[in-house]
Amino acid sequence: MEVGEYAGQPLSPSSGRGAQRFASELQIDKTLAAYVAKHGRPDYYYIVDRQKLYFFYVDTDAAAMFERILIEGSQVTELGRIPGSLLKLLPPETVRQVEARRAEEQRRAQAKVRSGHRRAARSDKKSRAAGPAAVAPGGSYIGGFETPSIVARMRDPLTAADPGVRSWKEQRSTGGAVFSAQVGRTRYEVADDHVAFTVSVSASRGHLPDSARLAIQRVNAAIFAAKADAVTRKMIQLAERSVADRTGRTSFALRMEGRTIRMGRRLDAGVFAYSVHP
Repeated sequence: MEVGEYAGQPLSPSSGRGAQRFASELQIDKTLAAYVAKHGRPDYYYIVDRQKLYFFYVDTDAAAMFERILIEGSQVTELGRIPGSLLKLLPPETVRQVEARRAEEQRRAQAKVRSGHRRAARSDKKSRAAGPAAVAPGGSYIGGFETPSIVARMRDPLTAADPGVRSWKEQRSTGGAVFSAQVGRTRYEVADDHVAFTVSVSASRGHLPDSARLAIQRVNAAIFAAKADAVTRKMIQLAERSVADRTGRTSFALRMEGRTIRMGRRLDAGVFAYSVHP
């Protein structure tokens, strides 16, 4: 069986013409056989050529790449969450299912973030009620955010390649108005008790995406004004440390210029989250 007959198309290892080929692949490649013994058969596999193929596990949203550099076996690289460039190799209906599940996971993660914001706001209010109002370094009192003003300041582009954040949606909740906007894979949210964003970060990624750097700069510029550059430099250093930890255990919560900043990876949703609170 020639590779060319099977290359360039998603194949099922358990049915159809792909099943027989899959059995042959396991016989000639001990690395593939060992991987299947440990992780189970993939939902799909994709042969690129004689030297490379991919496994796709749709239910767990995971992929692995096998590169044959030795006669007796291949070298495996676990790719974590199925990269967007590879997701398009799968059947269209499967792609729609994966994208719908990811969207739902991100909505749940954002709801979790909002719930944490509300708890933090209640805690902060209690702290302020227990003593005199806090005073920022510039001498002004720290209170709630001026939500419409922050939204307005986040609209303009920061670089020539940046489209800015133009299309905001307003929703009403028991806590007041909540504004949200989506720019590529970055979702922004502005409310009376927080300004936040989440940006997609695959499980295999170990460095901060440029889109997250831009989002940190945008949020800080809208809140910290003249102090924004100094805050951004510090926060990007911490964000890099957070994303570098693929376990998701490295997160930060600290006070900067009279505000509380929280950030960290959320592996369950495949995002990096950043938020600023009064």
